[in-house]
Amino acid sequence: MVEDSAKVSQDIFHLINKVRKDPKSIVSQLKEMEAKFEGDLLKREGKPNLRTKEGAKAVQEAIKFVEGQSPLPDLVWEECLAQAAKDHCLDIGPLGQMTHDSSDGRGPKDRFKKYGKFFSSYGENLSFACDNAQEIVLQLIIDDGVLERGHRENIFNSAFRVMGCHFAPHKHYEYMACLDLAEGFVKEGEEDPIEKQMDEFLKQEVEFNDMPEDVVSWKQNAKVSVHGNHAKKTVTRVCKMKNGEEKSLEITVEKDFTV
Repeated sequence: MVEDSAKVSQDIFHLINKVRKDPKSIVSQLKEMEAKFEGDLLKREGKPNLRTKEGAKAVQEAIKFVEGQSPLPDLVWEECLAQAAKDHCLDIGPLGQMTHDSSDGRGPKDRFKKYGKFFSSYGENLSFACDNAQEIVLQLIIDDGVLERGHRENIFNSAFRVMGCHFAPHKHYEYMACLDLAEGFVKEGEEDPIEKQMDEFLKQEVEFNDMPEDVVSWKQNAKVSVHGNHAKKTVTRVCKMKNGEEKSLEITVEKDFTV
């Protein structure tokens, strides 16, 4: 009998943080799983066996990865992302689907919009056929059959700072879990801290400490470029000198915005 959805969801969250903080903590469980393979068939005591695509080879590769992975900060639980994950589970689970798209064609970003907005980057992991947090996290870290190991990459993405997840029944695979991660998230109606920092950065005066002594007047313009949470502002000041000539000065300042 599986534990209740909220309990498993929280167990997933805490275990993700454990392996981020101490990647090697999952090695013993991975080695235990490795020993249960017969070819590409994973033997599971008291449960249906699972046919994998790569067999023990994928587990061995996962062990090598976590043994070389550096520790990462804890993620913070984000209820809005948890609600978006729940929406997805309750949508595709009863239909027996295995997709990041909702039954109406919406992707994760569109589902997030119902509750607010994420910062810069996001990721979504889906797990099927696992009935507890350890199996779910192991499945996602091993990432059997996924060429670029995208689920594992999401778990160990240093840019991600918040997470919400949900565990629920699935029509064909008995259980599923949806994990949504992002660099940050702002609830609908709340002030966007990135926009606030950006506004302050744009208004910030740039000091020219090397102004020529014989300046009569000057004109100034600023050019700003933004990439993700990084902004660069270049201020150009064209000075008119007493002798009628012009002298151009330029200062560039950069800033990273944090959630």
